[in-house]
Amino acid sequence: MDKTQQTDFDSTNIFMFIIRWWKHLAIICAVAAIAAAIFSAPFFITPKYEAATTMFPSQSVSLSRSVLGTAAGTKDFLQYGDIDDAERLLQVLGAGAIRERVIERFNLIEHYEIPKDHPYVYTQVHRQYQDNVSSRRTEYGAVEVSVRDKDPAMAAKIANEISALVDTVQNEMRYERALMAYQTAKNQYTDLQEEIKNAEDSLQAIMQQGVYDYEGQTAMLFRQLAKDISAQNVDGIRALEEKLDEMGDYGGSFMHLTNYIKESSENLATVHRRYQEAKADLESFVSFKFIIDEAQETERKVYPVRWLIVVLSTFAAGFLGVVILMIYSNLENKGIIKTKSKKK
Repeated sequence: MDKTQQTDFDSTNIFMFIIRWWKHLAIICAVAAIAAAIFSAPFFITPKYEAATTMFPSQSVSLSRSVLGTAAGTKDFLQYGDIDDAERLLQVLGAGAIRERVIERFNLIEHYEIPKDHPYVYTQVHRQYQDNVSSRRTEYGAVEVSVRDKDPAMAAKIANEISALVDTVQNEMRYERALMAYQTAKNQYTDLQEEIKNAEDSLQAIMQQGVYDYEGQTAMLFRQLAKDISAQNVDGIRALEEKLDEMGDYGGSFMHLTNYIKESSENLATVHRRYQEAKADLESFVSFKFIIDEAQETERKVYPVRWLIVVLSTFAAGFLGVVILMIYSNLENKGIIKTKSKKK
């Protein structure tokens, strides 16, 4: 085995190598640990506190239909939502409408210490917002919103505000559709009421002509006509025929209006129920979530994890020191690097 092969490092002599250079490695690791502890201190890295709120999504159903019970098989709005409802809730949590309101509500541009004359001030505040605010679906189907901030009280306030804005934003979205449905249902209801009123006025005019029960009156007149014909009462026959002709003139309209009013009155109840539903949907503020835990102010920071930074920095520095010293020792043994004094 030549000299080069003897000086090659393998797994059997690394331990001896570390013993030889342990002082140097100890100094490297100590310096790295001290530097990591210093540069991870609060005056170098701003500590952040985390607050989280947890909620379950509710069923995506119409509150009015669920309460009034007009639709068959309507879901119970008091039940928890499923995975699809949780995914929809996550989409709303990440919506720009919530982000912009939170930024404005808590003046995050100033809170994040972003200069107002910065050329990309909104890009910066959006980036920091996305870094500090996150939401996820838990393994049990709930949705968790986590907020990190240098101020623990601010973190809790932002998390709870986001939770509240979920209902506000979704109710604003559904309000536009509810308003369209309400206006349509209201127009249908008022139009049908007006049509029934006009039909009743027309029927009242016919009744003022003496036609108030077409079928009953006609049957009675025919019975009387048969009697007058048997008695050969010419004047009576002539009078009854004139009356029957008059009944014939108004009879068709009387029957049509009577049937129309009856059917429309039955439909009016259904249309009125739809109108009530639409009005309830328009005026109600629906909650799309069930709060499990509200965000609370925490006492311990979550960032940075100083002990982890120190451990990783020390390990990395020690590993890098071993590699550098191994290269140095190998070059020294090969004579590429000469030292002032070398042990024989």
